[in-house]
Amino acid sequence: MANISSRLVGFRVSLRVADDDFKNSLSPILENPDASTIYVYPQTLFNTFNLRKAANLRMRSRRGSPILESILESISSPIRLSMLKALSHQKLSYTELAKAIGLKRDKDAGKFSYHLKKLLSSGLIEVDSSSGKYALSHRGVKVLSLLERMEEELSDKTLMIVRRSDQTIEPFDKNKIAEALMKEAKLPPKLAKEIALIAEKKLLDLKIDYLTAPLIRELVNSILLDMGLEKYRHKLTRIGMPLHDAEDLLKRSIESEDWRMFVEEASGSIAKEYLLLSFLPRRVADMHLHGKIDIYPISGWLTTLFSKAVNLSSQDLLESAFELSSALLHTRREIMLRGAEPGISKLLKSIPGDLPKNLTLSFKLQGNVAALPEKFSRKLRENLGVLISFSEYDLKEMASISRQLDKLRIPYAYSLSDEVFYTGFRLDRGIQAVHSIVSLNVFGALMECGGDLDDLLLRLRSRIKLILPVLRRGLSFLEKFHKGLRASSMISLSGLVEASRLLAMDESLTVEESVELELKILKELSKAIPHPDDRIMLAGRCPMSAARRFLRMDLRRYDEGLLRKVAGGADAYSTTPIPGPKSFQNMDSWIDASKRMVSLLSGGFYVKLRSVKLSKALSEAVYLAENLRESNRYGIISIGRD
Repeated sequence: MANISSRLVGFRVSLRVADDDFKNSLSPILENPDASTIYVYPQTLFNTFNLRKAANLRMRSRRGSPILESILESISSPIRLSMLKALSHQKLSYTELAKAIGLKRDKDAGKFSYHLKKLLSSGLIEVDSSSGKYALSHRGVKVLSLLERMEEELSDKTLMIVRRSDQTIEPFDKNKIAEALMKEAKLPPKLAKEIALIAEKKLLDLKIDYLTAPLIRELVNSILLDMGLEKYRHKLTRIGMPLHDAEDLLKRSIESEDWRMFVEEASGSIAKEYLLLSFLPRRVADMHLHGKIDIYPISGWLTTLFSKAVNLSSQDLLESAFELSSALLHTRREIMLRGAEPGISKLLKSIPGDLPKNLTLSFKLQGNVAALPEKFSRKLRENLGVLISFSEYDLKEMASISRQLDKLRIPYAYSLSDEVFYTGFRLDRGIQAVHSIVSLNVFGALMECGGDLDDLLLRLRSRIKLILPVLRRGLSFLEKFHKGLRASSMISLSGLVEASRLLAMDESLTVEESVELELKILKELSKAIPHPDDRIMLAGRCPMSAARRFLRMDLRRYDEGLLRKVAGGADAYSTTPIPGPKSFQNMDSWIDASKRMVSLLSGGFYVKLRSVKLSKALSEAVYLAENLRESNRYGIISIGRD
């Protein structure tokens, strides 16, 4: 390295040159003050300083260097420098090169030919033998590279400081943009460097005081769009949460005294965007965004579970606590506690009452319900889900248990077997968890096809075909995070009741005939889903959030009056294919239809009865359970009080 001094008008600049050959040939010339004068335009050579006026650089060689003088004379002209830079991107014909530097072939022919000959005589450019076009020579490439390095050395006056995403600051370096483009977007090196240079010039022109990594990324994305390189821009998409949304989330988290809300939603925002932008096939992601399907839980789909069964040991409380803690971190909707009553009670007593509101800790009732208040805090009761087995209590006992749980405000439901989650999804001995639920918007699909049943079935089968490989990939990906875990995934239907109702209205059919339409749709879709051994099953319940989202999006697209009428004024489509008993002439006809439906729901089902009197509702529930168990034992029946 050596210091080389040059005098520019009005101020002195010190250059540091790393190229030894160029240093040795250039230094003697600058040391002799009696050199012949060569005119150089600094605004061209040192454009990052934005020097507006040219300065004369006096040089002379003791030994004499004709080649060097020829090179320096060639680069002393802004036009010739522009020609060199244009040829650094690609080979150009005579006409293309003139156009690239803004000269007209006819009007400026003499001027252009003069400058072209200068560059050819100095050996900075040459004619490519294969194409006949002009290109930079090996010497020209070296000279232009050295000029760029000199330009960077003189850039201190306009040094830009970047605030990086990893909480550090550093001087702006366009090479890092090029590296990122090659690494992240897989751009060819030459194109990446060209875009980086354009970005640098734009940033210098904007004169931004507070330069951040996200801002640079936005600018580069804009350049890619301007150049028609959308496929590369997509790979550079930055995922995360806007500042305003983060501030609003923090405020809501503080107001609700729920720190998990901020952590889970903030991290979930990134996971959701990554899932939709990169992990999922574009067609599947678009179906979710258009409200044709709903992926739940979307924000934790890659690593979290919808529900999980945890086997607790009354002998080893520490191991049980570890299992439960792990489940609390990775489960969104339900954790089923399995084991002896003493082990469950001990563990629940140690849990603080500030769990997420939508998380249920379910367990099978064992022993005396009167002991529950001593074991659980008031806050924790809101998160509980007590399962009462039809096979272990008679009608009178169930009535007593239900009244006590109502008094304690502890949620409960009745199970047809021990192989079903509180939320109504199948739980086999070999399967300990439900990964996710993908819901189909049946009513929206019917509106898309203009009410044609055959077209509806074709669309739904096509969507299931696209969903299946995604669910299989999700299960495989999930099991890499949760070693030894076997999980299932569910496909559910929303708006099936409304769709069959609309089809029946168009055909002037009775309720029973509309049920036949519903059964036909269920049968066709169940055929499209493989055997339960594949661990992807057709379920009888979809998340309420999906049903609400579907109706909300369809209201923007279709006749609001029709949708409100078919939905019965509700704010969501139906979450289960099993219609309510009020639509039927009698209880037996409803049970008969329900039996046929649940036989097709390999992933489990959920039925909710409503009644003013608990005793009447319980009698109906027991009768219903006895009949449905013959067709499907993976079921839950709950009772709502009007």
